[in-house]
Amino acid sequence: MRTALVRRALLTASGASLALLASACGPSGGADAEKDAKPSAAAPSPSPTPEAKALTAAELEKLTLADGDVRDVKIEKAGADDVATAAEVTTDKPECQTLAQAGALAPVGKAVTTTERIAVGKPSDPADPLTASATAVQLASYDGRGAEDALASLKAAGQACGGGFTTTTKGEKTTVKSVTPSAFTAGDEAAAWAFATENDGEALNSKMVVFRKGNNLVVVHTVRFDAKPADAQAFIDAQLKKLG
Repeated sequence: MRTALVRRALLTASGASLALLASACGPSGGADAEKDAKPSAAAPSPSPTPEAKALTAAELEKLTLADGDVRDVKIEKAGADDVATAAEVTTDKPECQTLAQAGALAPVGKAVTTTERIAVGKPSDPADPLTASATAVQLASYDGRGAEDALASLKAAGQACGGGFTTTTKGEKTTVKSVTPSAFTAGDEAAAWAFATENDGEALNSKMVVFRKGNNLVVVHTVRFDAKPADAQAFIDAQLKKLG
């Protein structure tokens, strides 16, 4: 996610919404649950058939995370400024383009329908909203094997871009200093990376998990300004539950 997006989300949440988060009790996740959670170990299902059709916008909306699906976070629909098109994302290394798109909430590959959500958690220091985490979740549906192809392109980018890259989204430049793949299992197939990022002298650490369920693809990207590790597990579990 772009630094301005993360900062805006955290500062916006620093008022009444954080007070609500302090007493929120949703049906899943939470700090303790995230710490103890293990990656899902569902057995892979067959690849989507070439005839598989993407979900409609209405169908996809029903499967998208909503406020209350993850404990101790406020989930809202991403605004127009939060979501980019593929054309609004550029990189200095073409092989890293798909990773940059995923981080900017731009659809990867030939997605037919998408939904995007932004979530803000409780700050570790109540006096400093920038000690909270911000998570972006994109759910995309594809025709045929488009989700497989999109995930394959992300895996290839993750392997090729370990040394980092520079990306510009809607005029905001971000330097990704390193991309570190990590083993992860979720849905039918998955991939995960840790990012070290710098923007205008500010350092961020983040974790991106991408997983496929049938012909649908989920991108979960959790970002922090502080030194605490980014953890996307509660969002992954909640989204898998909704996908069935």
